[in-house]
Amino acid sequence: VFIAFFFYRDGPAMAVRAKGLMHRLGGATGIRMMNLAADVTRGVVWGLVGTAVAQGILAGIGLSIAGVPQAMLLAVVTGVISIFPVGAPLVWIPASLWLLTQGQTGWGIFMALYGALVISSVDNIIRPWAIARGANLPLLLTLMGALGGVLAFGFLGLFLGPVVLAVGYTLLLEFASEVEEEAPQTPSAPPPPAL
Repeated sequence: VFIAFFFYRDGPAMAVRAKGLMHRLGGATGIRMMNLAADVTRGVVWGLVGTAVAQGILAGIGLSIAGVPQAMLLAVVTGVISIFPVGAPLVWIPASLWLLTQGQTGWGIFMALYGALVISSVDNIIRPWAIARGANLPLLLTLMGALGGVLAFGFLGLFLGPVVLAVGYTLLLEFASEVEEEAPQTPSAPPPPAL
């Protein structure tokens, strides 16, 4: 929070300096890549928020149907901890085990299946969709960036993976289009001499 204060206070000046630096280092391409990184980061944040809200709501519905006490409190906890890759299962797995130990086998199995197929799978839909929408990238690419980033860097990889993959993908496309434009044209055969 202390560091965030300085970012809020000096943020516009820092952005102007960063833009100047990127323009100096990479010209127009550097500015485009900086804007792309900002769009992808914004998409990741919106994906995290959207996933948290969706998983919290779905967890509340499932826990209420199964008859778990304090379902709304557990739904809020699910929403808060769902920003971590294994957040939601930390709520619905103990809830389904509690139902099984209470002799409610059917509801315990329902809660386990509902948690695995509905609550946890939302993370694989909303987050990549929000990132792809924010940066205008293919959905499969953003999904690979988010999953690879988490595997390589942990929680920070949620942000780093999609940003690095998006910038690399865009640079690769631009490089490929420049190579196609620079490719020499085969000269056409000269016309036959007139008789």
